[in-house]
Amino acid sequence: MRCSLRRSALPRALAFVTAFAPFAVVTHAAAPPEQARITAVANVTLRATPSSTATAVARLPLGTELIVVPVGLDKTWLRVRLADERHGWVQASLTEPLDPAWRWTTFDAIIASRLGRKGDMFPAQVELVSFIERVAPEYTNPDGRAGVELARLRALSLAAGAIPFNQSKREPYAAWLASRSVDLVYDEPGGRWMVRDTAIWNVHQKHAASSVADDIAWFGVTNGLSGECEGHIACYLYAQDQLQGEYLRRHPAGRHAAEAVDTVVTSIDDFAPGGKVQPSFYFDRTKDCAELTKAVAGLTAAVQRSKAGSRDRALSQLAALRSSCG
Repeated sequence: MRCSLRRSALPRALAFVTAFAPFAVVTHAAAPPEQARITAVANVTLRATPSSTATAVARLPLGTELIVVPVGLDKTWLRVRLADERHGWVQASLTEPLDPAWRWTTFDAIIASRLGRKGDMFPAQVELVSFIERVAPEYTNPDGRAGVELARLRALSLAAGAIPFNQSKREPYAAWLASRSVDLVYDEPGGRWMVRDTAIWNVHQKHAASSVADDIAWFGVTNGLSGECEGHIACYLYAQDQLQGEYLRRHPAGRHAAEAVDTVVTSIDDFAPGGKVQPSFYFDRTKDCAELTKAVAGLTAAVQRSKAGSRDRALSQLAALRSSCG
């Protein structure tokens, strides 16, 4: 009934408008709202005309915000205006619409896409880090802010990993690394730059109550530690206590708890099955027992808090290692 009333009212309304059309006030149509877009890839070329061979006006980094200037129906190229009032053309496929009311939705999509790519060179990875840092203040929701800070850590890891071997004292790498000394450290044995474990755990501490905390903690585990144990059993146990052990202390029922405990079991089976150190590994009772005992105590307490299926086996292995020191 409601739909039929609406249909019957429409002709009468049109008749009314038609009858009084000669006396209607003519008004100009309102200008369409400006359409905002954002560059979704690194190093986009702003060109003077809509052609891939046209003169380059500027190079636009990832996350550059643009205003579309309507000029027709061409969907391949967009005429755009920058914040500094420069104009030019960009390929539409290199941009994404930017809804002013839901900006972070577009940011999330761009960040996820760029983090999922493989093979990007150092400049593109640095643009991703800069973009994340630029938009991070817009994330006021606790979980959203935790997520974007985790994304920043991952982007830093990718950028650091894109620095060619033995080139860190050359530009542009040297200046960038100097500006990131709090976040990055050089792993001498691996010949690579990596995120400092302290930087990761500081982010975790800041967002421990968020739904992303488990992911931040597990990133800390998979990121690893700098340095090399060179076959020393006590060193391996210390590293596991700082990685898998730290994860279990913070997330005993976390999504990766079983994997963390399984890693402890597998590692001990490798270098000291049944508490007996294998010949290819090093253990000196007179020098290493203090460090080993401390690491075993930390791992034991962490594993005890979990409910992983391999929990009892891990505890048995750790007890056997502890007994080797008397």
